Amino acid sequence: MRTIDFSEARLKALAVHKVGNKAKNEGVIASAQLYEFDEIMEGVLLDYFLKAFRTDSFYKFTHEADLALNEVYTYCKQIFESIGTSELLPQSVNILNHLYAQSSHPQIKSGELCVALFDGCQIEGVMMNAIGIFKSENKDTFLQFQEEEDSVSLHLRQGVNIKKLDKGCMVFNSFADDGYSVLMVDRNSEETAYWRDDFLHILRIQDNSYHTEVYLDMAKDFCEEVIAKEADKKEQLVLMNKALNYFSKNEVYDADDFKQQVIEAPKYLPLFDEYRQSYEAEQGLQTDEGFAISKYAVRNKRKEFPSQIKLDTQIEIRFNPKFADEAGAYIERGFDEQRGMYYYKVYFNGEVD
Repeated sequence: MRTIDFSEARLKALAVHKVGNKAKNEGVIASAQLYEFDEIMEGVLLDYFLKAFRTDSFYKFTHEADLALNEVYTYCKQIFESIGTSELLPQSVNILNHLYAQSSHPQIKSGELCVALFDGCQIEGVMMNAIGIFKSENKDTFLQFQEEEDSVSLHLRQGVNIKKLDKGCMVFNSFADDGYSVLMVDRNSEETAYWRDDFLHILRIQDNSYHTEVYLDMAKDFCEEVIAKEADKKEQLVLMNKALNYFSKNEVYDADDFKQQVIEAPKYLPLFDEYRQSYEAEQGLQTDEGFAISKYAVRNKRKEFPSQIKLDTQIEIRFNPKFADEAGAYIERGFDEQRGMYYYKVYFNGEVD
């Protein structure tokens, strides 16, 4: 896991522009000068810009023909290689125009574009500069109270919620020849992937975080595609959450150790080996020696692992994911011939408040 530390980060310079939807001919507004901020505003902006990057999922800029043809990569390189902040404003306008050119999908919202230059950012303890590119798309309604001589009035205001960064990326000045190290945030990726694919044109780096996510997906898919044909829902959930707990409790993934601790049942071992080999070949993975488990990735993936059995009688049986293996020993599935229905029998010593 590559540790990221923004505790000493400082905002050196900032450009603020407006970008519209190209399909609607909304155009752009390019600022003629950098935005001037004081110490209080810097603190607010640092919190708004950086707090969303709680991940170690790194990307890099790519291009099918030549990395130099990736627009955002080239503009960022110009900023990094310039003296001081001289290139931030002109290159931020280039970034603005490139984003506008990619904003032709009807669902893309207009918004403010901020391009910022930071110093004091750390990756693995190494200090470096970084460029942040941020777009606000959603506006919240706020109540503003205004005190007058003998009363207090209320006013509705529209503004950006500084606790919710809509879209952003941090480009760190490392591995320049390989496309830099890039972090990305996109709260509205389900609407359109233009931010990642069309605008930034970045690909995920196959590091420990990537491997952790892929192997968790593999374990989940194995349960849903293979175990589902061999066992009931309870056994699927137990095995799925055992896999999740393995990644939560261990520092390193080892294929043989994972099989012994999670799969266990002799009848499933050859099925898992076959599935894993096919999955690795399909994903182009080479992890024979294992990898360090990313706790960020485990935390992000946890919500994708189900922990309850939903029945058609409007009853739900929920497991504690951390103790799914133990809980599985106290629940049995059977079939009632008289009713012609399946049932679950749950054993317990007492009810807990």
